[in-house]
Amino acid sequence: MNRREFLTKCTGVAGGFLLSNRALEVGIGSKRPNVLVIQPDQHRGTIIGCAGDEEVKTPNLDRLAAEGIHFTHCVSSSPVCSPFRGTLQTGLYPHKHGVVRNNILLEPAFTTFAEVFAAAGYATGYIGKWHLDGGIPEEQPGGFIEPGERRQGWQEWYGYEKSYEYFDVWKYDDNRNKVPVEGYDWEPTWHTDMALDFARRNRDAGKPWLYYIAYGPPHAPLQCTQKYLDMYDPAGFALPPDLVGKFPPEREQELRELLQIYYGQVTAIDFEIGRVLQGLKDLGLDNNTIILYTSDHGDRLGSHCDPVDGKLRGKSKPYATAFRIPLIVRWPSAIKPGQVCDALINSVDITPTILELAGLGIPRVMQGDSMAGWCLTGRGKRNEAVYFSGANWRAVWDGRYIFSPVGGYDILYDHKNDPYEMNNLFNSGDHTTAKERMCELLVALAEKTEDPQLPDIRAACES
Repeated sequence: MNRREFLTKCTGVAGGFLLSNRALEVGIGSKRPNVLVIQPDQHRGTIIGCAGDEEVKTPNLDRLAAEGIHFTHCVSSSPVCSPFRGTLQTGLYPHKHGVVRNNILLEPAFTTFAEVFAAAGYATGYIGKWHLDGGIPEEQPGGFIEPGERRQGWQEWYGYEKSYEYFDVWKYDDNRNKVPVEGYDWEPTWHTDMALDFARRNRDAGKPWLYYIAYGPPHAPLQCTQKYLDMYDPAGFALPPDLVGKFPPEREQELRELLQIYYGQVTAIDFEIGRVLQGLKDLGLDNNTIILYTSDHGDRLGSHCDPVDGKLRGKSKPYATAFRIPLIVRWPSAIKPGQVCDALINSVDITPTILELAGLGIPRVMQGDSMAGWCLTGRGKRNEAVYFSGANWRAVWDGRYIFSPVGGYDILYDHKNDPYEMNNLFNSGDHTTAKERMCELLVALAEKTEDPQLPDIRAACES
């Protein structure tokens, strides 16, 4: 069944969509909410003021959380760019949508949440890094995405495959040429302005809208405007316990300078969040706009790396610094402010949550669970554990233990007693019971999600 046939068939309860209670409340002619998804690249979920980081300056993200709900235990289904993005678009695990590593095409046959919104009459728009079109064509630096099905339901398009040029702001013209965007020297500013312009135009047209901002920072390159760098002194960072005394002096200095840039980039994005909030208020749209803030993965920032010559930054590994991501949802007209939820959330759950909040049907093929109940009523589903993966490894986290017996990692960390993952308990005879339980969870979730690596997982657990 192709995508168009799927959408035609799945327009009601009998056709492959699950309708939420909110969907039944949203009737024809009622004022539907607008939806803004904000997804910067590589923002670790714990580096936000409201998550307990006392050094980072994120007043606007803290405000976003204070005016909505902050999910404190959200993980990336795969802590690397393309697999996460494929999951957020489709509501499927990477081993189901096929983008199991970077630079793989997300097949147009998959239905995305943008297509569901578009079919419901929403205007849809996307700006920023896409990274689901198979990489960067050599003949087209930046990566032009062909109009049509390769844009997966996003109608107004300012996306590109992958390019990190935050000081060099450009877009594609109709002839596939990169052209400068006049008046800008910092890409996130342009992204914010385009989102607010999209909101204004569709407000004036009387049409509900869905927009996706894919900011680049705090991903590399090491580019940040000076005013944000000046907010952080490299020597002033209090290193976490797993990094104290780990590096030779010159490497520690390198790490501290990376922290200055990373924290500066996070604050730069936070400034844009403030502009978004004020812009929506000025347009009279803030009360009925759902804002969802998340990221594709974190950044290890020295954690679990070789102290002499290992890469200081990275993701794609089953460590908390890589797999924990932010998740904040604000909707003043429907979500009670000041909520903090510690339920375990997988990024595969985000897509059905967005759809249910908007009152739209959730395609039955989606593998995640909507967490809209937590947002709207303070009650919802509690996952016993969350399942996530890399190209070769599989892992499970129950909020306390992180466990992976496949892919060469062989790890068991107790986050309750060892939140910085300094003591691997995988070979500890005192933790046999915990390891057996985590094996059971891992096998059960691999089976539930129809993971083709299930035989290898079973074999690893049996051994």
